[in-house]
Amino acid sequence: EPTPPPVAQAAPAEPAVPQPTSLDSQSDEGAGKGANMAKIGHSPVEGPAFIGPKNAKVLVTIFSDFQCPVCRRSADPIKQLVMDFPGDVLVVFRNNALAMHGRSQPSAVAAMAAKKQGKFWPYHDKLFATGRLDDQGLLDHARTLGLDMAKFNSDLADGRLVEEVTAESKISEQLGASGTPAFFVNGNRQVGWGSYMALKSMVAREIAQAKELISGGVKPENVIRRRIEATANSNSKDEGETVLDGKLWARLLLTSL
Repeated sequence: EPTPPPVAQAAPAEPAVPQPTSLDSQSDEGAGKGANMAKIGHSPVEGPAFIGPKNAKVLVTIFSDFQCPVCRRSADPIKQLVMDFPGDVLVVFRNNALAMHGRSQPSAVAAMAAKKQGKFWPYHDKLFATGRLDDQGLLDHARTLGLDMAKFNSDLADGRLVEEVTAESKISEQLGASGTPAFFVNGNRQVGWGSYMALKSMVAREIAQAKELISGGVKPENVIRRRIEATANSNSKDEGETVLDGKLWARLLLTSL
């Protein structure tokens, strides 16, 4: 009998190449990683850097320290709030350069100098991503971002930025938040980092309260102040705190906004 033609053999399968998985935007590891800071981040020459719209319903203030490892964990997640609640949340960054961290104040001053050139958020991200806070590192970050180095060095040497950083740290102390990071969701205080989902839940509750006030006739531009004044005294008092003054908290948290 004629020999049957050989049966074609299938080529050996290529080994499967693992596909990269996208990070969960609701996890601490993934939150904020997809933020387009060119669209949502603002670095005004005067006043604090912020994310989101000025006419938001909820103010989230973070007091942060560039040498604080826990602050690094929260640096991206705060951006996610603006994406999860578009139009409703204003996130404001303020410095609390702790004296125990020797490179905290120089880094904060350098970030403020970058802010003077509209580059606070890219510089903020460089500091937290690289951890390079030495003098040479601060200069290298500025060069990498294309800053005007003559102006940058001039602003670094200007004592007014040191005064600005010191004043922001003082505000944090007055609000009873000496540790970092510290968050204020309107007048709700949280010192330390829990999780992105916990912070998001706080914000969602405040948005609901804001909508109730607006539906009741309160002007939108007055809502944040009203909520800070209403919620300040509901926080647990730290040692040495006798009265939590809502009007004082509102004045401090709304400074320069």
